[in-house]
Formats: sequence, C-alpha cells, structure tokens
Amino acid sequence: MKTFNSKLIFLLAAFSLMGVGCGKSNQFQTGSNTNTNTVVDGGVDGSVPTSPDGSGSSSSGSTSGSNTVDFVPTSFTEFSNYVASHPLNNPSNYKLTVDLQKLESGRYAGSVKISYVDTGYQYQGVFESGSGTNQKLSGLQDNNMLEYNYNYWFKYGSKTVFSAYFQDAQGAIVLIVDNVVNQGDGQGGGYVTGSVYYKNFAQSYVQQSPYRKCWYIRSGPYNCRASAVIDKTSLYPADGFKKLGTFSGLAKSAAFK
Repeated sequence: MKTFNSKLIFLLAAFSLMGVGCGKSNQFQTGSNTNTNTVVDGGVDGSVPTSPDGSGSSSSGSTSGSNTVDFVPTSFTEFSNYVASHPLNNPSNYKLTVDLQKLESGRYAGSVKISYVDTGYQYQGVFESGSGTNQKLSGLQDNNMLEYNYNYWFKYGSKTVFSAYFQDAQGAIVLIVDNVVNQGDGQGGGYVTGSVYYKNFAQSYVQQSPYRKCWYIRSGPYNCRASAVIDKTSLYPADGFKKLGTFSGLAKSAAFK
C-alpha cells in the first residue's frame, strides 16, 4: 500500500505540472454586464490603452496620493471564507495596497496586498504577478508567455477599465478598476475605484507547479483561469471567483507606475 500511494502521488504531481489534472472548476456567476466590450490587445491592433487620466463620474472616495486605501469587504462571511486558515474574531482596519509597474506591451506586473487587524495582530496577504516569462518546457503550454500577460487596461463599453491576476500560495485574486476620476489638476492626477475578487485553491496533496502561475494552469486544484480576465469579455470574473470587497480613492499615479 505504501508503494501504491507513492506512485499515485508521483502521477498526480506529473498531471499538475502538465496542467492536465483531474480537478473540476466550480462555476459561480459573480457579476454580469450587458455593455459591449472592445478588446484592445497587442494581438489585435498592436496597442493597449494606457492608464487614463480619467473623466469618470464623481465618487465618495478621496485621494491622499497613496497607493494604500481603505478596503470594504462584501461581508464578514465572505472575508472569513477568503481567510480560511484561521477563524476571525472582530477584524478591522482593512487596507488595500496596489504597487504595479508598466512593462512590456503596456501590461503591468507587481503586487496587491490585503491587510487587516484582528485581536491585536495585523495580518497581510501578498498577491503577486511576476515580471518574467514562462519557462519553456516540453509538454507544457504557454511557453515563453509573459507571466503578467493578462494585466492591462482595455476598453469596455465607453470606458477604459483594468483587470489583472495575482496569486499567493493559498489562492488568486483579480483586481478590477471600473472608474477613473480626474482631479482636474492638469498633471494627470486622479484616483481609481474598483473591486477585488478571490478564489482559494482547493486542498491538495500535490504542490502547484513552480513553472506556471495559476492562470496558466487549465485544470486541477490550482486552476484560476477566468475567461473574463483572459479575453476581457466582461469586467467581472465568474469561474469560481467571488467578490471580496471594494475600494475607492486609490491614487492612480502611485498605484500604476
């Protein structure tokens, strides 16, 4: 029996590395929008919209020039599900920090941090999208693709919006910017508002492939692919992602460098 288990674990690990594991995606519709979407991608017309100066509607948020702002969870229950690793008592002081750099083809790499305070301790989740490319390996898909390939501004209806993938060891998030508000200072100042969606990985004895982020894994417990993020067909992801919360007042120039 010990020999059998060892072989089984080896086979499961091999499936995970090849992106052909036997897991099943949990479909969960988290948002919809009937607006038409125009994808402006390097593969379509050779350009990607830059971060807009903004002419969006006013918002209750205000900017302080910082890339850290208050984060408003959808609910205590949803935030507890996101944390998952330990029970929450009376969390407070929720914060979101966005630190992104524009790199090749107008796409962004960097990190998104979600923090909170509970029972006198501060907790922080750091989600990342690296600046490199996928390693070329026989048997794997998406060789030499940018790790941050899906992180860019695009036209959705009449607005320029943003969606991007990030992950840590426990799961993935999608950062969405749905409005850019101009400060009217003539210097490109302004702030953005949006939301964060999350998807925790399923429990597994098999470790995630070190060669691919979850958005390049097509099945199994580490699959976080969502067509809305990959194809920019909608602003809000489905495919197992749930809305974690919202933010406003995030200084665009500080968050998107």
